Amino acid sequence: MSEFKYDLAVIGLGYVGLPLAIEAANSTLRVAGYDINKIVVDNLNNSISHVEDISDQTLNDALAKELSFTSDPKVLGESEYIVISVPTPLTDYQPDLSYVEAASKSIGENLKKGQVVILESTTYPGTTLEIVLPILENVSNLKAGVDFLLGYSPERIDPGNKEWTFKNTPKIVSGINTKSLEKISEFYKSIIDNVVEVSGTREAEMVKLIENTYRQVNIAMVNELAILSNMLDIDIWEVVEAAKTKPFGFQSFRPGPGVGGHCIPIDPKYLSFKTRQIGQPVRFVELAQEINNSMPNYVVARISELMNKKEILLKNSKILILGVAYKKDIGDTRESPAIDIMESLLEKSVDLSFYDPHVDELVFNENSIYKEENLENLSNYDLILIHTPHSEFHEINFESITSLIFDSTGSFEISNAERI
Repeated sequence: MSEFKYDLAVIGLGYVGLPLAIEAANSTLRVAGYDINKIVVDNLNNSISHVEDISDQTLNDALAKELSFTSDPKVLGESEYIVISVPTPLTDYQPDLSYVEAASKSIGENLKKGQVVILESTTYPGTTLEIVLPILENVSNLKAGVDFLLGYSPERIDPGNKEWTFKNTPKIVSGINTKSLEKISEFYKSIIDNVVEVSGTREAEMVKLIENTYRQVNIAMVNELAILSNMLDIDIWEVVEAAKTKPFGFQSFRPGPGVGGHCIPIDPKYLSFKTRQIGQPVRFVELAQEINNSMPNYVVARISELMNKKEILLKNSKILILGVAYKKDIGDTRESPAIDIMESLLEKSVDLSFYDPHVDELVFNENSIYKEENLENLSNYDLILIHTPHSEFHEINFESITSLIFDSTGSFEISNAERI
């Protein structure tokens, strides 16, 4: 690709950065994965993956090509392309860009003419131009768009999705000028099947937010309708299935215990942050967040109501949570509604256990929650709460269980179960 030692350096080797590094290596690029966590780096160099979608074997195969991992920032000055894929969490409900700022500073300290910098971390519109660009220019004394190129490309990783992978999911790309866009588009076309160019970095940053805000809002709508339907004695699941038969103008969303992961619950808050800066609140979006955030408490209330009908006290009752990850067939519990549900039940002195084939341990206030290992014991509980519809759970004979069952996702046909 160039006279640089590496074609690509990836900063941040989590669930976004590691798949990118491996896909690039599989596309015969020379790749350096950079992370400040030396334990992560050592494990990766020894074919030990910490990312669920990347097996140790997949990692090992990529290492046999031109891929290596390091905590030495000098690789940032030895790579033609540098992709920033560090976390952008919320701290006190405000976007925390400290990782992006630190990565930009490290790049600036090593930046050379001819390099191309791409931000992939999810953030609010304007971050590339208002945060990353000034840091790079001030630290390096180089001019963006002239001495080095810069752009934004939102990540679209969907953990656990076997159909839509890093390689075949269309990739949005942008640049701060025409030359930046051309080079960034050229890079992604070398490793991804379909590249979609947009006119600027703000537009690309907004793409990511609108994708997940759309899901947040529609999930909130169906959740609110589920609450209403329960009060009116209407089967919301039958309603949704019937509505799906309309071949145009309707997309199905399913009610559930809330939203989780690092996208749907978080991304709309970046949007809210930016709109508050300009004095234009997004009331509809923020109301959707409020509705979805209330669903764990609604689940607990429904559980309590169900047990009261059977004259079972919630206090000291035995409840098992089936699935605690935020989505099916993965072990990621970030922002999972199960956490809020379990905390609420523990506050009510429930004897709580969980079973999740993808999660080994859960700790609240330094106390581990008992993990049930024997699924033949399910009838020993007063109530089974199905939170995450893992594929393995379809092998359970729920009809034979004498416990109360509350299916918060409506994913199972169980004659004796309550659903949201």
